[in-house]
Amino acid sequence: MTRKQITSLLLLGASIIYDVIPADFIPDIPFVGWLDDLLVTSSAVLNCLQQFGVNANGKVDRLLKWLKWICILLAILVIIVVILLAGTIVDMVNK
Repeated sequence: MTRKQITSLLLLGASIIYDVIPADFIPDIPFVGWLDDLLVTSSAVLNCLQQFGVNANGKVDRLLKWLKWICILLAILVIIVVILLAGTIVDMVNK
């Protein structure tokens, strides 16, 4: 097993722990709060598929790489949008 494969398994384990632990970037409100968990875990799964697809077709490997980065970027975008919405709600309440 290569170092990248071991790292991908550790990241997958960390993402599962992130799903289970109640402390999140976005609280576990139905649907919205689960979206960051879904995106973090799916990017870790895609990373594992990419690392363990040793004899995979080059096109499949590139597709997995793109999907992984799309999941990561979507997770960052969701977190930013929720933070901005929370800030707007707090400002509206304090007025």
